[in-house]
Amino acid sequence: MMYGFGDVKNPEDETVNLMQELVFEYIREMTFKASEVASKRGKIQPEDLVFVIRKDRKKYARAIELLSMNEELKRARKQFDSRI
Repeated sequence: MMYGFGDVKNPEDETVNLMQELVFEYIREMTFKASEVASKRGKIQPEDLVFVIRKDRKKYARAIELLSMNEELKRARKQFDSRI
């Protein structure tokens, strides 16, 4: 991930550990917030995460794009499976 954003090919272990901790903390925080949104249903849905990031336009747009692509792939797989 770091190399993809312009870091050296083999970054320092401390840097990798820091980035890993930051990413894990972000995921934990988003999951906790989504679980609060989903508390009545008891199960987190993708829409709960979208709701949590709704104010961040870039993340929101990307999430909607990925969910749309996921649905498109599901339809394509279903059509492919029905032809076999």
